[in-house]
Amino acid sequence: MDSLSKRLEPKEETIRPELVYAQSLSSIAPLGSVSAYLTYALSSSLASTFLAGLLGALIYFLWVLIGYRYSKVVATTGGTYDFARSGGGELLGKISGWLYWMSYTLYLSSASTYLAGVVITSEFNVDPSFFELLIPIVLTILLLTGIRPPLYYAFITSTLEIIFILLLGIKVLTVTGLSIKPLLPSVSPSALFSGSLAVGFTLAGGGASFFLGYEAKGRGKTVGKAYIIAYCVAAIAVIFASYFEIASVGYSNSGIHNLLNVTQYPGFYIAEKFMGNTYALIFLLLTVNSLIGSVTAAYVALSRLTYSLIRKDMLLSILILATVFISINVLAAVTNSYLTVYTVTTEMSLVTLYASHTIVSSVYPFFTKKIQGRSTISDLILSVSATILMGYGIFSNLVPVSQVSVYGIISLIAGVIIGSIHWWLKR
Repeated sequence: MDSLSKRLEPKEETIRPELVYAQSLSSIAPLGSVSAYLTYALSSSLASTFLAGLLGALIYFLWVLIGYRYSKVVATTGGTYDFARSGGGELLGKISGWLYWMSYTLYLSSASTYLAGVVITSEFNVDPSFFELLIPIVLTILLLTGIRPPLYYAFITSTLEIIFILLLGIKVLTVTGLSIKPLLPSVSPSALFSGSLAVGFTLAGGGASFFLGYEAKGRGKTVGKAYIIAYCVAAIAVIFASYFEIASVGYSNSGIHNLLNVTQYPGFYIAEKFMGNTYALIFLLLTVNSLIGSVTAAYVALSRLTYSLIRKDMLLSILILATVFISINVLAAVTNSYLTVYTVTTEMSLVTLYASHTIVSSVYPFFTKKIQGRSTISDLILSVSATILMGYGIFSNLVPVSQVSVYGIISLIAGVIIGSIHWWLKR
């Protein structure tokens, strides 16, 4: 056991740059976003989703810039916890760290439950409880083999995801032709903005690489570059997908309405229509893998965050996470309430993620003042803009108050309390 614990310990500058990039890209889950999550944007912005995608990618880039600048300087295993701590002190660091910990921990069960209870069962007649329990067990075993195997796997599969998105898009556009209609608003400004935010938050997740700062070759420089490149690649893929998905139904609002009435997985449906059953099956399997890759990246990041927050013992950190992960999934399987568990954990994960990002964004000027001796007007504008964006993410999930949003409120309060107690005990 001691030898395993020692082998799992983070080692300084041992992870190659392409694996850090893979950690960022796989956590965004480009094919999962195109096949499933882009549905939320399409339902809001309809045939203007391409335009909404352009705006959303630019809006979310505000946070990306802040994360990029932090990661170049704060190269640790603590990621956003150390970002907030470097700008706002130990108390805000602990609160932000625990909010992020809750967000990613809940995301493990959210994504795996969605995969087992919704995606797989929608296409195959199988028992969801088998996959609900298998996913956390297999991923835990994979993580216990060390960090490189899951990262190499992520690098190969995320590259295949991008290739399959591009091939499908090229095929669709050779059939439909190009049009400027997606650049012309066909919905109200509020619907366009709603779709923009949906696309922007679809591209969230690349910050999983922040937690590899200590282990990455080149430290912060490598992490920052990998984060920016992964975001740009994912943004281009998702925006391109929004264009060809609109093209596939005739560049019209009515076409998007009809598409969403037929399927909630437009990427898979379009692949089957334009490329045939074999391509569609591979596309579906890669989509499933994309979601698994996203969970794996989150698991890797969480193991490092837990290591930084609780105790410098990687084996213990993984076992703590595995216990929580498996317990929530067992609850979903025993109660047969996959959709409920998915909905609640997603709500809680999003609220705590935005709350953590709000803290990190708001203390950014103090961080720049500490490292540069001053904060510029552009630093303040960037901080305020990103803070408002992330604050809106919290607001939009909690208002109007519903039975589901109550869980988001509880998770937000719990994260603040846990972080505050941890800070008080460590004084």
